[in-house]
Amino acid sequence: MINFDRYTRQMSLPDFGFAEQKRLSEAHILMVGAGGLGSAALPYLAGAGIGHITIVDDDQISLHNLHRQTIFQNAEIGQPKAEAAARYIQALNPDICVDYIHLRIQETVQNIEWSGIDLILDGSDNFETKTALNDLSLTHHIPLITASVNQYQAQCGIFAGYQSDAPCYACLFPALPQDARNCNEAGVLGTAAGLAGLYQAHLAIMFLAGFSDIDAGLWLQCDFKSLRVQKISVPKNKNCTLCHNKIKPEQPKAQRETTAMIDILHYAELMPKNPLIVDVRTAGEIESDPIEGAVHIELSQIPARHIELPKDRLLAFVCAGNIRSVKAAEYLAALGYQNVCVLDKFSL
Repeated sequence: MINFDRYTRQMSLPDFGFAEQKRLSEAHILMVGAGGLGSAALPYLAGAGIGHITIVDDDQISLHNLHRQTIFQNAEIGQPKAEAAARYIQALNPDICVDYIHLRIQETVQNIEWSGIDLILDGSDNFETKTALNDLSLTHHIPLITASVNQYQAQCGIFAGYQSDAPCYACLFPALPQDARNCNEAGVLGTAAGLAGLYQAHLAIMFLAGFSDIDAGLWLQCDFKSLRVQKISVPKNKNCTLCHNKIKPEQPKAQRETTAMIDILHYAELMPKNPLIVDVRTAGEIESDPIEGAVHIELSQIPARHIELPKDRLLAFVCAGNIRSVKAAEYLAALGYQNVCVLDKFSL
């Protein structure tokens, strides 16, 4: 069972509730690269509650990595990055499953159960690996979020070329540069790599949670020296030689679950109905502003304790700003509770 206490703050957001958190907990991300991009993205993916993360990297930690790969420590120099990264994020969130492979992705393709992967994150620093990951995305019909960083600039985007209306990586870059320099040659500012990795993690979380405006074809072009970020919509290249024959048969796209509209009632109109008021605020909030006669079940505890609530009585949920209470009411309505509403806290 998900420990929703850990995710209370993100679940307090509008449009992000139990259903979205459940999607994250059921997702399996393959993170290829635990360097500047991966070491920035991985803690936030783990912290957000991605249920299963597999890290693939064949490199060892070096002294010159530490200015930007801040999940590693000086005492870990010489250790495999994949192992150290897995150890770090497992300690950060013991509730998720983390494993690692200390090999290049090209060397371990046959050892991965591709049908169980929901999303590939490309944190590599070379076009050979990026091309290989694009091929794997097309072959196994798995979305790919790729990122790269060069000096003060970064790029990040989502690809799914196996879809008839979505681009693959080669649609955007049909001819890869032959003279590209890696960070050892060109240099890189640590914060630029970190910001690029955070953008990658952010896109992954929003994409997996089901936000409709975060989808294949979204491309971000970032210049962290001039502080400019450009959002671009990349079309599918109908002449792309890689993805034109890899189209997956069309299937209806998964839609975010919809819930019944929840009534938000004023205190005066609600009280004659003799509701059971359920206060989903934190204990600290209630201590400073108690509601007489209310039952206290914090929002994160609703999934575990909803059986304590009667189905034959009107349940009126309340919180500080009518956001958490709506989430709780929607959750119970989805479970079959028919008598639920929200008590408008502003009417008290």
